[in-house]
Amino acid sequence: MLSILIIWAYIFITVFIMGLAVLRIFSGKDLKTKIGSGSYHVEDICMTGLMTVTVYAEIFSLFSGVGLIANILLVIICLISAVFLFAKKEYAPYSGLKGIFSDRFFMIFVFCAILVMAYGSSRGYFHYDSDLYHGQAIHWIEDYGVVKGLGNLHGRLAYNSSSFALSALYSFAFLGGMSYHTCAGFMALLTLISCSRIVRVFKEKKVQVSDLVRAAGIWYICNIYDEMVSPASDYFTMLAFIYIVIRFLDGAEKKEDADYYGMYALMAFFGLTLKLSVAPLVILTLVPLAMLIYEKRYSRIAVYGAAVLVIVLPFLIRNVIISGRLFYPSVALDIFNVDWKIPEESAVSDSAYIIAFGRGYSSMDAASLPFSEWFSNWYFSLDKIWKMLFYGGMMGSIFWVIDRLKEFGKKDKKERDLVTDFTVFAVIVSSAFWLMSSPLVRYGQGYLLVLPAITLGRAFLPLFDQIGYEKARKAISGVIVLFIGLFIVYKAAMTGLYIKDTRYMGYYLHPQDYGVYETHTVPLGNLSVYAPDSGDRTGYYEFPSVPSDQYLPELYDLDDFSKGFR
Repeated sequence: MLSILIIWAYIFITVFIMGLAVLRIFSGKDLKTKIGSGSYHVEDICMTGLMTVTVYAEIFSLFSGVGLIANILLVIICLISAVFLFAKKEYAPYSGLKGIFSDRFFMIFVFCAILVMAYGSSRGYFHYDSDLYHGQAIHWIEDYGVVKGLGNLHGRLAYNSSSFALSALYSFAFLGGMSYHTCAGFMALLTLISCSRIVRVFKEKKVQVSDLVRAAGIWYICNIYDEMVSPASDYFTMLAFIYIVIRFLDGAEKKEDADYYGMYALMAFFGLTLKLSVAPLVILTLVPLAMLIYEKRYSRIAVYGAAVLVIVLPFLIRNVIISGRLFYPSVALDIFNVDWKIPEESAVSDSAYIIAFGRGYSSMDAASLPFSEWFSNWYFSLDKIWKMLFYGGMMGSIFWVIDRLKEFGKKDKKERDLVTDFTVFAVIVSSAFWLMSSPLVRYGQGYLLVLPAITLGRAFLPLFDQIGYEKARKAISGVIVLFIGLFIVYKAAMTGLYIKDTRYMGYYLHPQDYGVYETHTVPLGNLSVYAPDSGDRTGYYEFPSVPSDQYLPELYDLDDFSKGFR
């Protein structure tokens, strides 16, 4: 736990500076005003920086392993950026930064949140897949960067996620000790801080749609509290999804400008690089795009377009180098004729397995079942709480559609309502995409939690405001605020009980490590790889490894793994 706090301090310094630098580029001299007015909070600066350093780690991995040199260069970039940001007072957001850190009660909360989240990041359920391939994927990035045809050695390593590059950057494996996996917990901390701004409802006695989504975010973070010790891409993806939705809703409520939405649209593309399942969220890009077109700021559109390429291209290039395919395991857009390409039958089989597994089946043949057959099996296998949330999301979507149809054609629609409704639409599309692809609850907890919150909130909260009897309106708002308060107390109490029950586990210095498994070596060229004696997991340290020694690829160079596999 102590080592996590030290690493988080380093992560905070680097991502905060990088986030400020990027926001300075896109906001210009307005950055001071935007920070001071609350358009960007400390967690927003850090989340922007987290996106930036992830792209940096991906680009660095194209040329070398992501380790000591990558961190030295990152520190140099941060020092140069800090000089640029703070050397001239007219460019530095001093007043805004002072406002961020001057709220005593907020800082006390953040301090407590850091300790609680660091505790949760130090122990818990270590995800099965982390010992299957997450750790190995991170190890490859640490040692080699990106390796041609790596997916031929271990098919799961072709599931490229930018989160693995981020984890490699801050793993500190180059120190010779353990490979730390603290980034999921840090991202959960940032999202929690953003969600904690729900406390405004107790002061204002008024609930916004974004507050309901914040409550859903708190629920999700509590759900993964005992799991975020693992560097699983699912957690990064859902946290990014929840955070982006919250900030778009915040922007609608505060009537933010195109550059505000543009930054969070870029984060939607960042989410895509974490996991392709969140790709539909990029339709939120239409919000800042429409604003910029209306304002005739075409050069600005080109700037954002270039930023999208910077975010997405390293991810796509890594995909092609690792698997020979643009979007593995999809065989669509099969445009690269390279000899390390994973065979089409393997990709199709892998895709079918993911779909079938997500629908609750163990046979790949289930991937071709009609919706009417697999859906009932999937739905009735859900726990009761997930059934209720799914049902609430479906009903909320129906209510929202009916409500929008009733207002169709009205010309006095406010910009706030348009942006809010488009955000609701993006969440519905994203949830539908998850449902129709591979609807494993672990893959889509965020969808199940956010969908009912945002649709029911958008459909019914405006109706409460239209109640003519003021006492009744205040009473309803008071009940909702009370429910939110009780919900937060309940989740805090459950987290407290978990901490109490796990206090004897240790891990107060270093976090829980990857698992250790019985393995044997298998010759590959003039080298050797590890294979499990039983099962298919090898953990992080038995490197490099394969899930089975039955199917081994060829090496381009019999004496060098870095040359790749085919």
